Amino acid sequence: MSEGVNILLVDDRAENLLALEAILETLGQQLIRANSGPEALKKVLETEFAVILLDVQMPGMNGFEVAEIIKSREKSRTIPIIFLSAISKEDAYVFKGYSMGAVDYVFKPFNPDVLRSKVAVFVDLFLKQREIQRQGELLRESQKRELELEHRTSLLETEARSAAKLSQMNDELHRRQIALEQAMGARNRFYASMSHELRTPINAVIGYRTLMLDNIYGPLNAKQKEGLQRTLKAARHLLELVNDVLDLSKIEAGKIELSLQPVMFPSVIEDLFVTVRPLADEYGSSLELEMDGDSFNIVSDPRRVRQILLNLLSNAIKFGEGKPIRVVCKQNADKGVDIEVVDQGVGIAKDDISRIFEEFVQVSESKQPGTGLGLPISRRLAQLLDGALSVHSEPGQGSSFRLTLPATLEDDMAPTAELSAATAA
Repeated sequence: MSEGVNILLVDDRAENLLALEAILETLGQQLIRANSGPEALKKVLETEFAVILLDVQMPGMNGFEVAEIIKSREKSRTIPIIFLSAISKEDAYVFKGYSMGAVDYVFKPFNPDVLRSKVAVFVDLFLKQREIQRQGELLRESQKRELELEHRTSLLETEARSAAKLSQMNDELHRRQIALEQAMGARNRFYASMSHELRTPINAVIGYRTLMLDNIYGPLNAKQKEGLQRTLKAARHLLELVNDVLDLSKIEAGKIELSLQPVMFPSVIEDLFVTVRPLADEYGSSLELEMDGDSFNIVSDPRRVRQILLNLLSNAIKFGEGKPIRVVCKQNADKGVDIEVVDQGVGIAKDDISRIFEEFVQVSESKQPGTGLGLPISRRLAQLLDGALSVHSEPGQGSSFRLTLPATLEDDMAPTAELSAATAA
């Protein structure tokens, strides 16, 4: 037998215990002695036994009383008990022994071989039960591993399906992105082509109307002059729209070229004041320049800087309700420039702040003339120049647009560079 078991021998006489040990020694199991009923109960509590050989006649606590207590306990009630008796051979005693849960009742003197065989049967039964328990545990462990494997397989299958679905979605997204890029490219090419085609006839209309207003083709009466002036104004507005669309298409296509040169402050702002003075006089607004510190310069694209500031000044005049326009210019801590264009006009509602930088959007209730492209183009140009354009506004109190530009772009780009559409956006 590969693994030994315990056999409890209970008798109040040492010579009887010695005899039992001699008979059962050949079984090769662990033989444990108990000289009394209480000692036997203590052993049963401490140790697991395959079988108990229990003497009936013992002083203090007899074998029947010991068996009754053993069978009353959940842990020990299944242990086989073989009663050993030298004097109680009547049927009543034998019946009582079996009623106490004994599996056998052996009379002294007993046949050693028979007793050994009986004990061997219970030892073998105990070992088989132990093996069944072990196999049951192995089976449960195997079932547990099988369930874990099934669960892991299910997870892997779910992950595989998710990965396949994600791959499919990525492929679809990639196809849509390509289609969108192609559509945007076609749109930008259309914008650029149409803008170029439209500028020629519009310039011709403006040129001929100007000549007619200068009386090159003969004198005009008041009604004719008024009509021509309105036509000229509409033609110029249309040219402004075409130019804005062309700029927007170039930015989105990444075709804007930057020519980096020194930009002097406040000289560039003073020059722009001269340009917008007629418009400011028309709306009744005064222009004020506040310069914080001495003159300085940055390295940027002068044309694009003027384009941004011209748009901010024009908007401030148009929506400033004839009140003073302030431009605050200062060199920031990074040697760049911060320029604020502040008006005291209608202001912008909080919900409309983000929309003013969307193409073709005009949110003011005053319905001032414009293309709805000035601010979107200005913000994108500011980003191309590694700067930023932000706004703070309160309805009825006016708006403040802040342009921030770095000290130089020389570390980031060549003197003339085509920027990608991603950068432009």
